[in-house]
Amino acid sequence: MRRSWIALALGSLVGCSSAGKASYDYDTGYGWGDSGGGAADLWDEDTGADWEPEDENAFFALAPAPSPTFVFVANPSRDTVTRIGVPDLDVLTAPVGSQPDQVVTTPDYVSAVVFNKGSSDVSVMDAVSLSERRVDVRPHLDTLELSPDGSWAVLYNQLGNEDEDATGSAVSLKEASFVRLADASHQAMALGFQPRDALFTADGSQAIFLGDTWLGVVDLTAEALDIELIQVADDPLDPPSSEELLLAPDGAFGILRQLGQSELLLVDLATFETERIDVGQGPTDLDLTPDGTHAVAVARADNTLWIYDLSDPTADARVLDLPADELIGSVVFSQTGNQAVLYSTASPYAHYTSWDLSDDTFSVHPLPKPVAGVGIDPTGGTALILHDDEDFGQFEPEYEGKHGLTLVELATHRANDYVLPGEPIGYDQSDDGNKSYLVMEGVDVLEVLDHAELILDEVPLKSDPVFLGTLPELGWAYVSQEHELGRISFYDPAEDSLKTLTGFELNAGIEEEE
Repeated sequence: MRRSWIALALGSLVGCSSAGKASYDYDTGYGWGDSGGGAADLWDEDTGADWEPEDENAFFALAPAPSPTFVFVANPSRDTVTRIGVPDLDVLTAPVGSQPDQVVTTPDYVSAVVFNKGSSDVSVMDAVSLSERRVDVRPHLDTLELSPDGSWAVLYNQLGNEDEDATGSAVSLKEASFVRLADASHQAMALGFQPRDALFTADGSQAIFLGDTWLGVVDLTAEALDIELIQVADDPLDPPSSEELLLAPDGAFGILRQLGQSELLLVDLATFETERIDVGQGPTDLDLTPDGTHAVAVARADNTLWIYDLSDPTADARVLDLPADELIGSVVFSQTGNQAVLYSTASPYAHYTSWDLSDDTFSVHPLPKPVAGVGIDPTGGTALILHDDEDFGQFEPEYEGKHGLTLVELATHRANDYVLPGEPIGYDQSDDGNKSYLVMEGVDVLEVLDHAELILDEVPLKSDPVFLGTLPELGWAYVSQEHELGRISFYDPAEDSLKTLTGFELNAGIEEEE
């Protein structure tokens, strides 16, 4: 679970109709200026490289939560971590370092790993006994990642984040700390650049740091860790932004998408050699098909899809023309692999496009407002489409200045849309794909979304929500809420009941049951 205060651990192992649309006639810098143009009108050859990228909205990205046995909550004001047992909701709190900022669990759910930002150390805790091994790490780091095999905790300073407490001390933003969890050993490393992100090969053998000029590759199987720098920008003084790195499922290579570039960069992760491969103008998204056999790039500027066979990524890509009057910059695949939703977060059009992968046909469908983000449930049956409160392009009058949510049945494209009273800040879904959950800033309700019926029901909360997650084996949702002593609620959809713990930071009991 990334950058959250809550994590799960497995204790049992050890323990648009056209009416009402707003008109749009403006200069956005994207090359459009009137409502009659299609995608071709939206590309400016002189400013194309300066286009803002698609907003790769992580709202629908799900944190791993494969067991319901424990929920861990970091309490930064008290320098403690609370473990809540499920379903009995028993509470146990243990001290950690100063200002615990993030907590994650290892893939085997044996350990919880806590980043204590205030004391620049990591607590490696036994999930059952809460016994702790504390490891010092480099100062002024802000991001914690675990390798997929759970062997390593990697901490670094992510580009764009700033340490507001760093005054009066020497600060480097180009360092990383590696903590081997088996023996709680630590190795510091100067990366040589500030990374945008850190990724891992699926087997956990390599960590890859993504930067604009460099990729940094670290062999995590080596006794003494070292970094191999791979230059990915031809001009290190003015590099394009490295927007996205897709790793092949077998970890043999990565494919890098850079802002404004008409080529992708293929990086061999064994030899560290690079090769340019063609892609259309203005690629804005790069994704892996659900079966892991192909990579798909969306070339927004020339309205094409580029499909690469990962068994030979240097071979000519298969190119599909997208609907001529649409602006498309992103793709999200159904996990069934038979359908995808195409859209743009930079488009004035209140549309989405469905791609049938069985015959490569496309169909365009209306929405009440332009798209801010898209997710698809695990069954592949329902798309969830977010709309933000910006009045940009086409929108239905009732959505003026409002956030929105549209549920779409992908088999028929039957849709149901909602005007939302606040900005969505948390989302998760049941592992069976039947329900999902949403919370909004400053709105003390849990929204329960029924995918089959395309309806939304509201469950009142005691205070404003902070974080949302799910317990897959039970099918429960949990919501942490604002409260000076800690508050968390657990919703059981089978019983339509809510249990709330208040004061759990002081090991308090169940406050209420509804």
